[in-house]
Amino acid sequence: MFLSAERHDRAVDATTDRTTLQLRLRRRVEWVPVAALVLLVVWGIAVAAIVEGPNGTAGGIALSVVGVPLALVAVSCAGHLVRPLGVSADAHGLTVRLPLWPARTVPWSAVRAADASSGYVFVDCDAPVGKLPRTCRLRAAYRRIGPELGRLGGDGLCFETQVFDVDPAELLDAIRQYAPPGITITDETPR
Repeated sequence: MFLSAERHDRAVDATTDRTTLQLRLRRRVEWVPVAALVLLVVWGIAVAAIVEGPNGTAGGIALSVVGVPLALVAVSCAGHLVRPLGVSADAHGLTVRLPLWPARTVPWSAVRAADASSGYVFVDCDAPVGKLPRTCRLRAAYRRIGPELGRLGGDGLCFETQVFDVDPAELLDAIRQYAPPGITITDETPR
């Protein structure tokens, strides 16, 4: 699935009046989920070998406990290969479907602005952002990168174009098509 020639999909559904974008990982970061899964397999083999050794009980328990976060990261990363990030815009708001999380809608009343700059598409929102987890990549990137680019306070979503195969103009067009008039939408990407 992640080796397909088509990198991102855009669909306009006339029956529901919705524009949907599928944001796959860029080719240069697709190795991360694969490496995480390989590391998880190696970890499983190591746990089996340690449990059978002379210090099996203590070592096996310690290695198993350390491996739980590794397993969570590996499964989370692999989710991007199996079910890419989905973003839909419609009359109700911006719906984000994370790979391993149910779709959540950020209503237009919570969106203040959307703009694209070199490498990022920011959607400034009022908290809570569609009940998306604070640890999801889009919200965490906004909190991490936003202040460096002059976005102090607030909450929102940050689509990193170096991670996700997203055309900033295409995402902004989808937002512009459905957003109410009070939302500021700017495109500052270099042409």
